[in-house]
Amino acid sequence: MDFAASAFEIKELNDSGLIEGMLAGFGNVDHGGDKLLPGCLTKSLAARSTPLPMLLCHDPKRPIGAWREWSETADGLHVKGRITLATRDGQEAHALAKDGGLTGLSIGWKGGKGTYDGAGTRLIAEADLVEGSLVPCPMNDRTRITAVKEITGARDIERLLKEAGYSNNRATHAAGVAWKALQSTETDEAELAELAAMIGASTARLNAIGRK
Repeated sequence: MDFAASAFEIKELNDSGLIEGMLAGFGNVDHGGDKLLPGCLTKSLAARSTPLPMLLCHDPKRPIGAWREWSETADGLHVKGRITLATRDGQEAHALAKDGGLTGLSIGWKGGKGTYDGAGTRLIAEADLVEGSLVPCPMNDRTRITAVKEITGARDIERLLKEAGYSNNRATHAAGVAWKALQSTETDEAELAELAAMIGASTARLNAIGRK
């Protein structure tokens, strides 16, 4: 089996174990000398009728969850899944990711079609995707995990808004409104509109930071 790893940044952490990001980057050469071409996983994904296994460091004896949604773009394979926190390995992976101890994603693939260019880079035109792992050592600098979501209170929302560039007072106020809205069915419509606008702006700012 071959592997193609990719770097990531964690934006948010969530006790539910939700995770999403770019599992495989297309068009650039990873540190192993491979270049995954756009569309190389299309056939494999079309034939898959079950979730894609999520492993810890490609160890088949250490499953930590499953990838349940995916979509191919020109840049890579975007996936969404959940770390199974009811398992010890899942708890370990989540804790390590939360603390920055896991710094990459990696796909495990086999077979497929490939050629070599004049520089010796292996061009992968077709591959059979087997699994997607969380790993400590990134190989591909293009793709990133965009979210391992965690919002358990107003302070989590406040932290995210501050990271997106809002002032302390503004972030504290908005976080209070946001948490109230999540806990109540009688939130004022004006407050909801203000909250939606701020969250939309902060998300855009965080995504821009993640692409730098």
